Amino acid sequence: MTLQAMTDRLRKRSGVAILLLLIAVAAVAAQKSKEQVEVKIDSVLAADTNQGCDRQLAWLKHRLMRLFNYSTYRLVRHEEVRTGFGQTATFALPGGRILHIEPIGMDGEMIRMEVMLFQGEEPMMTTDLKIMNHGIFMVGGPRYERGTLIISIETEAPASAATEVGQPSNPPGGPAAVPASDR
Repeated sequence: MTLQAMTDRLRKRSGVAILLLLIAVAAVAAQKSKEQVEVKIDSVLAADTNQGCDRQLAWLKHRLMRLFNYSTYRLVRHEEVRTGFGQTATFALPGGRILHIEPIGMDGEMIRMEVMLFQGEEPMMTTDLKIMNHGIFMVGGPRYERGTLIISIETEAPASAATEVGQPSNPPGGPAAVPASDR
């Protein structure tokens, strides 16, 4: 067999191999885009007005009381959005605040995400964190009305997403989440 014939034969086989590789990559990308993360946001007004805990927050009452030192917790807003990995979900929060959450991927049973909180167009907080799948992360922060706004972020990804090997994890001691197992 001549060198030219061998080169032609190799080129044809390489083309088929590249085509098969592209088909496999497209199939993985299509599957990944189907995987949706459910993100639930609760905006809670915490204050010292001795009015107790809103009935809608009964499932969260003990956590709120353990983490924050207020006598009143009132649900101001609840939103749920399904979004894909690499896509940003936007939530309108009380007081003109805007919350962007972008699930990035899975790291075992943890959902990696970027969280950005804005006051209008001004960023107030940007962080990368991991939340246990079916877990809750709470941020207590900005003043709102006559109290403090607490933002509860709850996430849920399909079991098939948990097998994905993620990018490098956060350093030890990074943000962690409160599991939602006692809900």
